[in-house]
Amino acid sequence: MSTDGLVQIISNAQCYLRTSTNYDGIHTQFNALLNYTNNNGIKGAGSESWCASVIDQNQFIVAGCEVPRTFMCVAIQGRGDDYDQWVTSFKIRYSLDNVTWFEYRNGAALPGNKDRNTVVNHFFDTPIRARSIAIHPLTWNNHISLRCEFYAKPIQSSFTQVGSDIYTGENCALNSGSGKREVVVPVKFPVEFSSLPKVALNFDQIDCTDATNQTRIGVQPRNVTTKGFDCVFYTWNENKVYSLRADYIATALE
Repeated sequence: MSTDGLVQIISNAQCYLRTSTNYDGIHTQFNALLNYTNNNGIKGAGSESWCASVIDQNQFIVAGCEVPRTFMCVAIQGRGDDYDQWVTSFKIRYSLDNVTWFEYRNGAALPGNKDRNTVVNHFFDTPIRARSIAIHPLTWNNHISLRCEFYAKPIQSSFTQVGSDIYTGENCALNSGSGKREVVVPVKFPVEFSSLPKVALNFDQIDCTDATNQTRIGVQPRNVTTKGFDCVFYTWNENKVYSLRADYIATALE
């Protein structure tokens, strides 16, 4: 399995980090980023990992997001500077509402690290939908120290544009002849979409007649791109259409 296409929650500042304890002010969650390094030649540069001050199974590092995320994978790594400290096993807890917490695999121990710098990825059995997700070290080598990352699916939000007054013009081509006829009106979106939108159309003016008292008209989008579409007005049989006007709504996930 691969993390390609997933968002690195911590490195992209998509969450708040909190820990149970910190060894001191330069061994905190701010040092917990996967592959984090610093200038060890500078006094006070700090550790290359988060280091707990209490060494027991009640320690944790939790990532909290403002909105629910779909977590796919967790990565864990040991302390990067010259101390043989890493977490050898851990469990995952998570919450959607930050009130009720659940334990992944009922709290089962997940394998951690065997050295300082090798990254261990664990892909969840099924995606975890949560606002907050936490690593709880269960066993460790010498000290509870780790670097980590959570991978989640990108957030998709809907972007909608609306338009009006798509007009065939007066006495259009649908007002003569018989059988299937159409008028095509090009429409350009005010802002280009980043992905292909869905387009819906509705009439806001109909001016037509038919000897059989049956109104046969339609409108549909054609050749939809991120920049615009063709609005196709059509009729058939003996209908005579003097003019039609339509509005649109276009929506895409981005």
